[in-house]
Amino acid sequence: MDKRSLWIGIGSGMITGAILLQLAMVGQKALSDSNLEPVQRDNWTKEQLETAAKSLDMKLVGTQDELYTEAEWVSKKKQESSQMQGKSAEKPEQTTSAAQPTEPKQPQTDQPKTNTPVTPTKPNGPALTFKVRSGNSLVMVAENLKEAGIVDDAQAFIKAGKSQGINKKIQVGTYSLEKGESFKSIIAKITKEPSS
Repeated sequence: MDKRSLWIGIGSGMITGAILLQLAMVGQKALSDSNLEPVQRDNWTKEQLETAAKSLDMKLVGTQDELYTEAEWVSKKKQESSQMQGKSAEKPEQTTSAAQPTEPKQPQTDQPKTNTPVTPTKPNGPALTFKVRSGNSLVMVAENLKEAGIVDDAQAFIKAGKSQGINKKIQVGTYSLEKGESFKSIIAKITKEPSS
């Protein structure tokens, strides 16, 4: 019985090997006989090229288009986001002067009268629109504030911002700031979500 099992195993192995060899040869012949020759692409229209590119999840690009590597694209976008875009704020139009308020009547008392009232100080300048873009760091914001004329010293603003730890708290948005506004006020505004 021992020899019989051996011969049955050898025989069935040989038959299986022969069948697999025949299947491999038939498959190889079928591939060589088929029309797998490349399609002539010399006369394709632009629409056909776009369709073929789309089917391969690709995009057709013209020779005059600028192409970027991923690192170049990220660098370009960072540079664009750090630059101020649009028009800078303009001085608002002059308004007609408001009517002067009348002085309130003082009650009759025996107390001495005070000196003339103190007039409030005027803001340093008109309000400017300032935009903080996504990815702007404290240094970028400080440089843009200096370019806009809102702060005079970007390094002093950076130092004030670092002392308050705002680098990760700066919010993206558009803010209304005045020329010469205090660092504390600017920091308070740009670390909260803008109202508009």
